[in-house]
Amino acid sequence: MNKTVLILILALSFNGCAKKESKQVEPSEDLVAMESEQKIMSFSLTGYEEGGKKKWEVEGQSADIMADIVNLTNVVAKAYGEEADVTLVADRGIFNRTSSDVHLESNVVATSTEGTKLATDVLDWNNAEQRVYTDEFVKVIREDIETTSTGAEAHPDLEKVEFKKDVKVKTGKPQTVITCDGPLEIDYGKNLAVFNNKVKVEDERGQLYCNRATAYYDPKTRQITKVVANGDVKMVRGGNWTFSDEAVYLAKEEKIILTGSPKVMIYPEEAKGATEGM
Repeated sequence: MNKTVLILILALSFNGCAKKESKQVEPSEDLVAMESEQKIMSFSLTGYEEGGKKKWEVEGQSADIMADIVNLTNVVAKAYGEEADVTLVADRGIFNRTSSDVHLESNVVATSTEGTKLATDVLDWNNAEQRVYTDEFVKVIREDIETTSTGAEAHPDLEKVEFKKDVKVKTGKPQTVITCDGPLEIDYGKNLAVFNNKVKVEDERGQLYCNRATAYYDPKTRQITKVVANGDVKMVRGGNWTFSDEAVYLAKEEKIILTGSPKVMIYPEEAKGATEGM
């Protein structure tokens, strides 16, 4: 505490102890608000690696900056990674001095220097495990790829993200929509995404259903170049159904390769009706 602040506090203390003849009055709302504002102080803390390189920093405003558990408002946190840095902002947060963990709430947004943006209502940073995670609804946007889910976990640089459940991805023009029960594992560095459980891929040409699908992206155009579907594969296109154990879709060639005893049903609904009428 500097000398000016100390003198101000002492002056206020002595003035408060002085006797007054006038009638005591209740403090006004403006005075209470002013005193409350005086208790709010800026908080800033930085963590370093053993070699002296900056690892993380947390900034905000708090009424008790010396506590082990610091409650913050207007939070700005930064994590410095090997390949990218991430800045997190939130309306409120909690910083644990002992573990260096951070809990963020309300209008949480994380942005990486590689162009990935994550938005959610609640986000936690585990310093020991070097990961961010949430159990709430989350949206991640990178270029023209938008992913939403309930719950997510990521490395600090947001280069690898796992979306937990109820996953939906929208990408490309014309648009391709991919959904699955989850999890979905995305590696932005390797330009691939792995969808698990009740996967559905849909575009203007039809739908593809399977148990697991791996999508590969072009790093420049961000368009899907190939999709490898495995397990109970079913494709629906123009009323025709195709079944197989595995299907490989090549976007550039607009070709699908089926393996594992493929079977084709032409207009299955009409065939079913004809069979039932016999």
